Amino acid sequence: MPRGSDPVLEQKLREKIQCEGSLTYEAFLDVILYDEERGYYREGKPLRKDYVTSPEVHPLFGTTIGKYIEKIQAACGRDRITIIELGGGSGLLGSQILSTRGQSDSLNYVIVEKGTKKETPGIRWISELDDLPPIEGFPVVIANEFFDALPFHRVTRTDDALEEIYIDFDDGFTERRGPLSPQAASFLGLYPLLLNVHQSSEVNTRTAEVAVQLSNALHEGVLLVFDYGYHSEDLALGRFFEGSVVGYKKFMMRTDVFRELGSADITHHVNFDHLGGVLGKCGWAKSGEMEQYRFLIGAGILEQMMMLPDSQRISAKALIDPEGLGSMISVLGFTKNVSCDLPVFDRKEFCYQGGKI
Repeated sequence: MPRGSDPVLEQKLREKIQCEGSLTYEAFLDVILYDEERGYYREGKPLRKDYVTSPEVHPLFGTTIGKYIEKIQAACGRDRITIIELGGGSGLLGSQILSTRGQSDSLNYVIVEKGTKKETPGIRWISELDDLPPIEGFPVVIANEFFDALPFHRVTRTDDALEEIYIDFDDGFTERRGPLSPQAASFLGLYPLLLNVHQSSEVNTRTAEVAVQLSNALHEGVLLVFDYGYHSEDLALGRFFEGSVVGYKKFMMRTDVFRELGSADITHHVNFDHLGGVLGKCGWAKSGEMEQYRFLIGAGILEQMMMLPDSQRISAKALIDPEGLGSMISVLGFTKNVSCDLPVFDRKEFCYQGGKI
């Protein structure tokens, strides 16, 4: 058994392999990450357990987004706003955003989270996008490190074709190659992936499912994506040659994702071209893309930072460090049936639309 793995979770996986045969990475990760009883995310994203997200670095992250949403509301001329946060985890980001609005009745906040629901003032928790209540106000969807946490397929290019990487069990979990699964083949038929020979990559078909659910639920709206990612041209240049999948345990990154199953995070970088493609097919238009530090500066974080005591300013600066978190995370803006420009993204010196900034 992999060192430190949850024995109950491992037994579930072994029985699943025995019954169904080799598992795709997506099916494997569905159990490891989202099993309702033993999965890593069974209670939502753990707060400061194995990694730190931007809302945990400093509350200024959420308050800046809250102020930015006010700018969206003004630019689009809307009286009411409904914020829908995908994968809200502990509700920390939601609380930070709500702190900028006081007791305003012009804002509704909904968190979509499969994990254990929290009791958070002003926030409604639901398990699935399909459970969204009637939208009262203009929808703004926030996906902060959401897409990189979705289960994914893994593929590799041989001399002849793309093959999928499957997981077997033989005195431990092992990988084997085989034909593309129907899900991966169908997705790649719509959104091709050009890899170098012997290069591997993740394929996240769940992004298409999320895009369809958003399209069905929302006639109009804004989507803000904060995530680690790359573009197809990066792969062509050899970036992530072995794929981007990594594990995190106690703030340490690891490449052996079969260790301590159920108690360590497993994640990947998002293919922004695939994400933009599936959203575009569902009616979402891309407004722009930039590094997180550029977005936060454009959204007014510096003005708020000047009001902080010196003791807090250092930690807040990590959010806009161009040598660290500030450039590791990208911010993508999308709109659906919206005629107004998104603030910050309409400043062309900030935006990325397929070339280099």
